[in-house]
Amino acid sequence: MTHGPRVLCLLHWHGDSPYGLTALGIAPDRLTEAEEEAAVALAGLAFPASWEDADPGLRRHLVAACRPVPTAGLWHVTDDRPACDEDRVRHDCLRALTAEWPGTEPLLTEEADRLPGLTALLRLTALVCRMPPEVWLDAEEDLLDIYDTYMVGILPDAPP
Repeated sequence: MTHGPRVLCLLHWHGDSPYGLTALGIAPDRLTEAEEEAAVALAGLAFPASWEDADPGLRRHLVAACRPVPTAGLWHVTDDRPACDEDRVRHDCLRALTAEWPGTEPLLTEEADRLPGLTALLRLTALVCRMPPEVWLDAEEDLLDIYDTYMVGILPDAPP
């Protein structure tokens, strides 16, 4: 992950096991532009229930529509440790985010609510990140391909 200037992050928490935290980073000076591009890209589109099971044509359409959205990066991590409860996992994921991506400033829920286009892009990306890692898609169907910088992984075992 490239470390650099301050980045605003929208967060999406997947509260079912395996738990997951997805963070979409936007440069503060491009927030308005990113919201406008995302809103245009995703206006009126129905999201699939699963990226893996979605029609390839729909995947290609969504990826092409989202390419112009200027993002600073994407970070997604899952945790399926059976002994941890949701609150602990969420705390560990947030701690890992700040360690892996210094300079991030998560947007408050009220701020994120004013960004429906970026929120939709974030939720769609979180859906893609929950796809099994052994599934490989062409770049035209892989939404992660729109991000210059991204990290997708599993939260390592943390000390108690």
